[in-house]
Amino acid sequence: MPLVTNLIDDKSPLIQYDSTWIPGNSMGDPYADRYYLGTFSTNNVTNGQASFSFNGTGVWIYGAKRSNHATYYYVQLDDVTWGPYNGVSTTQAFMQPIFNDSGLTQQMHTLTLTNQGSGSNNYVDIDLIVWQSEVGNSDQQVIRETVQDTDSRFQYHNSAWNSSPSDAKFYSNGTGHYTEVDGAAVTLTFTGEMVTLFGAIGTSNGLYSVQLDGGNATQYNGTAFLPFYGVTLFHADNLGSGQHQVTLTNTASVTGQQLSIDYAIVSTLSDDTSRSVPRFLEHPL
Repeated sequence: MPLVTNLIDDKSPLIQYDSTWIPGNSMGDPYADRYYLGTFSTNNVTNGQASFSFNGTGVWIYGAKRSNHATYYYVQLDDVTWGPYNGVSTTQAFMQPIFNDSGLTQQMHTLTLTNQGSGSNNYVDIDLIVWQSEVGNSDQQVIRETVQDTDSRFQYHNSAWNSSPSDAKFYSNGTGHYTEVDGAAVTLTFTGEMVTLFGAIGTSNGLYSVQLDGGNATQYNGTAFLPFYGVTLFHADNLGSGQHQVTLTNTASVTGQQLSIDYAIVSTLSDDTSRSVPRFLEHPL
């Protein structure tokens, strides 16, 4: 089967942090630029947790190992608890795999990292998460297509959407859509086995929900301490052939909070092995 590697930065709403986590930044840490894309999320509270769900066969959490990091943290993957792990290093070590597991069954999994450190030096951080999925059959290849927010496959459900964000120059292809109206929705209709939606997050963004093919809606939080662009808002794979629909809805908890849409990547499977398409697709989400 084609093996697809996906990567999300710590700022992606797909990672669910509890209220004890805070964003790392260069104002509070002179080593911030040593992290992937210069961002990380950190925790120094005993029992602080972060969770991530994925459909795949392997997962890697990357973070730093530093002198002020926790002696103990645990990771629960589905029903199995791993650890304790030691995050302490006398030298500053960045983009380190602080947990990984592979050889998993291709299905949905959930992992939760719990900080069990105590005292003044009990930090643990998350820099990025990588996971792998098997899609299709062994004789198939993955072909991806970028779908811009202006494509007719994006259907904005009412006039509450604005197609001229003031920061459009930071969006892919210089275009984007956003809404400040609670309940405003957008639906992407596509044919493919895999889809990833990208958008902007920041201080002006809030909660949003995602519904895939009429299933149960899942809620995410797009609030961040600074604006970030090209952030993964949603990902799904192994959808099966045929047409699919994914709907994002602004569910802002504060009046005026935004949902911002940039573009999508839709992936299909091809049986034509003579085409020059990589079997191993690696795309930073």
